[in-house]
Amino acid sequence: MPVSPGSSAVIADAPSLGTLPSLGTLMDRFGAGLLSLESGPLDRRRRVSAVNLYDPASRIPLDADAIVLDMTATDAESAVARVRECAAARASALVLRSPVPSTPELSRAAEEGCVAVLGLADGASWMQIATFLTRALQIDAIGTPEAATDPGTDLFELANSLASLVHAPITIEDLSSRVLAFSADQAGTDEARRLTILGLQVPDTYSETVRQRGLFRQIYTSDRPVFMASPHPEVLPRVAMRVKAGEELLGSIWAIVSEPLSAQREQGMVEAARLVALTMLRARVAADASQRLRAGLVSQLLDGGARSREAAQQLNIADSPACVIALAAQHAEGRSEGDEARDEAQAQRTASAFSTYLQPIYPRAIAALLGGVIYAVLPLRSGGTAEAVSVARGFVERIETPSPLFAGVGDVLTEIAQLPESRRGADAALRVLRTRRRGGERVAEFSQVQVDALMLRVSDSLIADRVHPAGPLATLIEYDRDHDTTLVNTLRAWLDHFGDVTAASARCHVHKNTFRYRLTRIAEIADVDLTDPETRFGLMLQFRLFEI
Repeated sequence: MPVSPGSSAVIADAPSLGTLPSLGTLMDRFGAGLLSLESGPLDRRRRVSAVNLYDPASRIPLDADAIVLDMTATDAESAVARVRECAAARASALVLRSPVPSTPELSRAAEEGCVAVLGLADGASWMQIATFLTRALQIDAIGTPEAATDPGTDLFELANSLASLVHAPITIEDLSSRVLAFSADQAGTDEARRLTILGLQVPDTYSETVRQRGLFRQIYTSDRPVFMASPHPEVLPRVAMRVKAGEELLGSIWAIVSEPLSAQREQGMVEAARLVALTMLRARVAADASQRLRAGLVSQLLDGGARSREAAQQLNIADSPACVIALAAQHAEGRSEGDEARDEAQAQRTASAFSTYLQPIYPRAIAALLGGVIYAVLPLRSGGTAEAVSVARGFVERIETPSPLFAGVGDVLTEIAQLPESRRGADAALRVLRTRRRGGERVAEFSQVQVDALMLRVSDSLIADRVHPAGPLATLIEYDRDHDTTLVNTLRAWLDHFGDVTAASARCHVHKNTFRYRLTRIAEIADVDLTDPETRFGLMLQFRLFEI
């Protein structure tokens, strides 16, 4: 919850907002394998008010008592400058990518400014740490029953408690081996656990071995912890306990051990699994309710009219210029029903990640998954789309998804009730990016791809009316099919390169003379005059509209 500089004491004392988490609490919870103290004092009792992403181009001041994430400081000079900026804003900590420069100037600036300089472990993502910290602040600062059930708090506490009980580093994972929480003390672990913590996912090479050996089946069918002396050739022994609620499997708890657990510790793990199951179920209910609320508000905003204004007033964005961003992944061909379910789950995770990404930069922005597309309504400080494009590109470039992610940006509008217009532009830009044959740009605003969008609309009409290529192009398509030739590709290359035979022949991997001979054959077979500009334009238009 970002606050204005100088107002953090008021927020911390507000009884309706519960207790803001301390820097020590956050380090205990997330420090293992992710953050390390590199310089400056770590005041464990200091309350943290917000998570700020440092943006040198932004005019928004840093929040007092905030943890500042800086992806731009790459040398000692810039790191010292950033520490001084944080000290001037009275921020509590600065996170830099490891290895953090170690210089007397940096140490002096951190000590004098009372700023803890933390290093983000190599291999960990900025999105990951931002998600963890922002979620912890939202949960600890907002004293609501829904927040109390969020796994961002309870599962980490349970992991720490269980680690103390069984004297072993703990991870709590879902059925896809994604890490939901881990204990603070991960000392004495192996490379597999280190990579698991950094990526919040058990690497495929390890999870696949466990699956092939039937160990997951053994874990999920046992009502007691399962000891594995060698779950993988390169890892230490493990004890795993299923997490189950009624007849529904939810995940598993994993401990790194040197020997089987004693009866007492084994029973402790069984009881912990019950608490973890209850926490996960409560978290699911809270998450579902939150998703439904966000989806409802976004849907209202995009519907336009009076309902749009009502939602905008709820979000306090009624008087702001705003635009719509539409995000979606590129679907692979030949998808099955199972793939569709996985795509939906991945899209929901991406929507949550985008909401988390936006929160520190645009606290009033809102994003939700609607009909397979992630829509975000972004209140802007300026009247242009450059700001929104920068935000979308920053997210698309940082997040890792199984399939490429694309983002379309609609026009910025001053009237919230006109947001459907911005959505149409965002949808059109997104469709162009997802249907382009050539790679390259993954973010575009509608004005950049208007011609492509118009082509797609005309193409849709042709398909609906069952119109097929005619004239010389149809003759060449039929000739290629009957004679196993490539005259259509030859013509397309020549047109794409505006008659440059050298470039076109290189694209077709043939000699220039061979390419010229093919052009002669095209003119003869299709009875077409390629020197006529109107003819060339018509052929180019057919290629685009029929996606040949």
